[in-house]
Amino acid sequence: MARSSRNVALTALRVGGRLLYERAVRPLARTLDDVPCSPNAITPEWLTLAICGAVPGAAVARVAVEAVSAGTQERHRLRVEYNEAGQRAGLPASIFTKSLPSFVTRMVAGFGGHARVEGGFYSHIRPLLQIEAPTCYYSTYDRQTFTAIHLLEDLVATKQATFCGHETRVTRAMAEDQIDLLAALHGRYYGDTTIGERFRWLADYPRWFTIGAQKMQTEHYTQKALDAAVHSMPARLMQRRHEVWPATMKALAVHQHEPSTLLHSDVHIGNWYQTGAGRMGLCDWQCPSRGHWSRDVAYALSSGLAPDDRRAWERDLLARYLDRLAGHGAPRLDFDRAFTWYRQQLLHAFAMWTITLRHSLMLPSMQSEAMTLAMMERIATAIDDLDALDSV
Repeated sequence: MARSSRNVALTALRVGGRLLYERAVRPLARTLDDVPCSPNAITPEWLTLAICGAVPGAAVARVAVEAVSAGTQERHRLRVEYNEAGQRAGLPASIFTKSLPSFVTRMVAGFGGHARVEGGFYSHIRPLLQIEAPTCYYSTYDRQTFTAIHLLEDLVATKQATFCGHETRVTRAMAEDQIDLLAALHGRYYGDTTIGERFRWLADYPRWFTIGAQKMQTEHYTQKALDAAVHSMPARLMQRRHEVWPATMKALAVHQHEPSTLLHSDVHIGNWYQTGAGRMGLCDWQCPSRGHWSRDVAYALSSGLAPDDRRAWERDLLARYLDRLAGHGAPRLDFDRAFTWYRQQLLHAFAMWTITLRHSLMLPSMQSEAMTLAMMERIATAIDDLDALDSV
């Protein structure tokens, strides 16, 4: 632990020094060997090389940057003007970016590896998936400085997308579309034992979770989060609060003993969008891992559905998922066994939000308190409804 702390401290010093240099010099990205330290470092020359290569004669004439939001990565929108060849080719006039321009984003998403993994997903896996998810035009990452940038499809411009949040009323049709997307995602690599060799940056879920829990002291902050959210937690769950973490660790067993697949790993309602045509899509691919499908399904339904809707629909939705998963080439799974796995993985969905409500000062505030409390309450209610603590 002492060595790990020293490594973090030394990395923090190195990153801090690099940021001081960038603020003094304001380096600009002009060739693809340059990784822009922020969207403001992007030049027309660099952007031409990044996105115009497939169109002979096309070039970026001007680029303007608009701030959008910040979390583990910062999000901006690029307004891009092209020469005549670029305009004729219909190159994107609006591009959504994710980058690491600050100390916090570089320590969390850079040093923590999220930006590198997201780039790996968009570069190597996204083109192979038949699901509604953003297209990536270009992605690059620097292991030395922890700078990174992803140039993504601006879904508002291309598909008139509406992004979801805790206020979104997820209808039965929307939930069914979510389930269908997850079945397609999971079916693509279900039981594929070579996925870890082909994509070495894709961690297996037990390792991803346990290392993250150690770094972020998830057990400790789960108890602090329960204290902070006590008035919205089910009374029966609070009486057994000290069983939550041991049960969460036991629930890792399914990932170790059952066939694994590609997981999104962070399928809360805030990472979903609905296109203008009514399709549900999934974005924010910075946490993919290799694990058991039940993790994503439990997380999506418990965080996205109002409790009464979840109670009324979850069995039907799980049956639909199993049917669709089999349609993508997986074996047909026993419903009762699958429902037990679903109950168990509610505990892992919950751990994603306790660490969001209460966390180390080294972490940014990743969600609003209203969103975080809503997610905790929904997932805790599902844990209580389904006796998840007794399922492991």
